[in-house]
Amino acid sequence: MLFRTVVGVLAVPFLCGCVSYEEYRGLKDDLSRSKRNTNDIITQYQRDLLHRRKSQKEDSSRNEVLRAEVTALKNQLLLDNKKEESEAPGSRSFEKEDLPTGAKIESGGLSLGSGLLFQPGQASLKKHQLASLDQVGNLLTGKYASYEILIEGHTDNQPLRSTRQLFEYNIALGTARASNVFKYLSKRHSIPEKRFQLISYGMSRPLNEQSASTEQGRRENRRVVFRLKRRIR
Repeated sequence: MLFRTVVGVLAVPFLCGCVSYEEYRGLKDDLSRSKRNTNDIITQYQRDLLHRRKSQKEDSSRNEVLRAEVTALKNQLLLDNKKEESEAPGSRSFEKEDLPTGAKIESGGLSLGSGLLFQPGQASLKKHQLASLDQVGNLLTGKYASYEILIEGHTDNQPLRSTRQLFEYNIALGTARASNVFKYLSKRHSIPEKRFQLISYGMSRPLNEQSASTEQGRRENRRVVFRLKRRIR
């Protein structure tokens, strides 16, 4: 635009008549300076644009690093909490040979997937599929009869839908499941109430934070965990 304006300025004198050589050289110098200034402005603009793009890329990289560090800290905190629980004074870990069908060892605790015990979104025990829970009862009245028992209820991170009228929150569902497991073991295996502690973590303690929102991660997080606490005799 500036170039066109200067050309117009140069053209006017020639239309009006002859100009002196000095005037012609002055106009030509003005045109050259305008071109240089325009090129300088374009170059500076390109440098600024590259700098902004580089800064945005660096900010994005820093954000990724921060997110990774936060995730690592959360996972480490979760592991530390589980380690503290399994190493509490007088506590004991379950052993691999103790595992009922379908059970797993989780930081010294014995974990049963909720699919073995409950229908999706419900807390009532499956009446005809309690063999694994009976095996746990036999362990608690036999090999580990001298320990207090902590029962943990864990859920996935999906909001309840079909059973929302029964359990508004996942933590309430976890509480109900832990409670029904306690009731079954107390009545069926005659385990005294004083040996039990119940807690619901709901969705707050996934096994893996990064996979908590995947189908497999949710399935693994729906579980009931038994832990052996203080020795009572």
